[in-house]
Amino acid sequence: MKMKRNISYICLLLMGIVLSVGCKSKKAVAFSFPDLDGEWEVVEINGYRLDGEKPCPTLVFDMLRRGLSGNAGCNRLMGKIEFREKHENIIRFLQVATTRMACPDMDVEREFLAALERVVRFEPIGETAPVKEIAMFGPSGDKLLVLSQR
Repeated sequence: MKMKRNISYICLLLMGIVLSVGCKSKKAVAFSFPDLDGEWEVVEINGYRLDGEKPCPTLVFDMLRRGLSGNAGCNRLMGKIEFREKHENIIRFLQVATTRMACPDMDVEREFLAALERVVRFEPIGETAPVKEIAMFGPSGDKLLVLSQR
């Protein structure tokens, strides 16, 4: 009888440990708009990782001037960034324009520009600082882009 009671206590103890470890919430990494400053490489578009064989799009954020520049894969791009400090992680890209060079394969560029137009918020990826990757999401919560800091 005593042996059964000890086994029951051990089982309850193990279940408690498993539940407490499994229910730990992830601590969000502190990341704000000024942390976006600088150059970022697009490594994923609409769930597809870019292989690096073709030129990957890049974005350069100038948060002080609320400006955006970079390369869409073939053409240079520029535009405006809209955000409000009090609305954490909500962001929009406005008046995005590109040069008009024709390249042999424009598929990545077209997908990238379409995704960029739909972005409404971002989140850092990972649990440690400094943040090296961010994900950008559309209005319905779909992950559109993943950017890696250069």
